[in-house]
Amino acid sequence: MKPSIVGAAIVLLLALGAALSGQQKSERGCDFNLSGDRVVPNITGPEEVVAIAHVVDQRDSPITIVSADFKDSYVSISNERFTQRLDCTLKVRNQSDRAVRSFQTSTGFIRDDSGIGGLSGFGGVPEMPAGRSLMPGEELEFQGCGGTGHGGAPNNRVRLLVAIESVLLDGCAYMPSRRFPTHF
Repeated sequence: MKPSIVGAAIVLLLALGAALSGQQKSERGCDFNLSGDRVVPNITGPEEVVAIAHVVDQRDSPITIVSADFKDSYVSISNERFTQRLDCTLKVRNQSDRAVRSFQTSTGFIRDDSGIGGLSGFGGVPEMPAGRSLMPGEELEFQGCGGTGHGGAPNNRVRLLVAIESVLLDGCAYMPSRRFPTHF
């Protein structure tokens, strides 16, 4: 009779363990669904800036960049050097089914020969009132970059990239993937 009580206890413990692990799997964590069609971002501003600007393809991001306006910006490239002043307004949309607590953007230059890790520039964290989140489908416009700088421009070529750096959901800090051409 003892073996059946021990067996029943083991079955009960296994069932309890399975139920508890099932509860952990049902927590949302970093799970989210994306909705809507893919957005082709609208980039505006002076011709020399628009010609080198590129919004990074981040299909897995809860936040998508809808537009980037560089109206008061300039970039000068000569003698394998660049000088710039960036002043941009970004418009983003929450394309996920979850509220976004906060997010960070990155806007900067990459040299033709630098490959991965060559981005240098400005980060933007929009200020949202305490307790306020960006709800699914909601858009937000904010100051995405501002400042001056200079650097090397091998073969007189640089590219200006705009990307989502990170997204904070309840219970999850998400880093979207980044895809961009390294030769342009």
